[in-house]
Amino acid sequence: MNVSILVPAHNEAANIQSLLDSLLAQETRDARITEIIVVASGCTDGTADLARRAARGRPGMHVVVQERRAGKVAAINEYLHVRDKRAEIIVVSSADLRVAPDVVEQIVKCFRENPKVGMVGAHPVPDNDDGSIVNRMVKVLWELHHQVALETPKMGELVAFRASLVDRVSELSVVDEASVEDIVLSKGYELAYLPDAIVTNHGPEQLDEYFEQRRRIARGHYWLSFAFGYNVATMGGGRLLRNAIDVFKKQDAAGKQALAAAVAVEVAARAAGFVDARIVGGRHRTWRSLTSTKRLRKLTGSS
Repeated sequence: MNVSILVPAHNEAANIQSLLDSLLAQETRDARITEIIVVASGCTDGTADLARRAARGRPGMHVVVQERRAGKVAAINEYLHVRDKRAEIIVVSSADLRVAPDVVEQIVKCFRENPKVGMVGAHPVPDNDDGSIVNRMVKVLWELHHQVALETPKMGELVAFRASLVDRVSELSVVDEASVEDIVLSKGYELAYLPDAIVTNHGPEQLDEYFEQRRRIARGHYWLSFAFGYNVATMGGGRLLRNAIDVFKKQDAAGKQALAAAVAVEVAARAAGFVDARIVGGRHRTWRSLTSTKRLRKLTGSS
């Protein structure tokens, strides 16, 4: 199956090379990566130059520059205008990830074996250490999301969908993956989660950034619910509580403390996000970069 990969990027000079290296190193058999397109959106650092350098000598790699930052959905729509129309599968990857070598092949295998699946989500694993309560909160929160996704697929960080299903995403949206979920489900297709398709990310290291990230995600999810009646998997309170209890039981003392703190912050962030969704709605579609999330650890032996 032909695969086109989109990388929306805003000021990702610290991470873009690592991400592109991991995409270029994909080990494929049934998957055929026809192109990788980086949409550098309103970048004021070296993101576009680094992406262009990586693209030299590679006909299937392209860099699209948006002079003004208009949000991730705008970058997706820009890409949808110029993408390779031969592509059967579209992969959207955040720019601050490292992608395991078999991820694209696992995605294609899932689509090939499951004709009713319209969208697939990879398994994000944060590389934060255990050195602070916030880092532990990040790790335990993603473990909770993983448990929820095993039950009801949750999309995030790196997703893929059948190209024929999506030709545009509403630019009112502030939660692109969830909006694509809604489109895919509305067309009668299903979602799938691949627990072995590992992508490495880095969560916030500061409490204020952690809270801001959770608040803006909550606002986006509430807005989507208000505007389109669609609720993502983690919006279900009963499901989330049941999985939180299961995750809590498996933690050591520090992990239990981190989970309790994460739950408390989540309650406050969702309350603030609910108010934001009612007042701000979908008008604000760009975010302040969270500096500490851009510190993806380098692999041992890398420069």
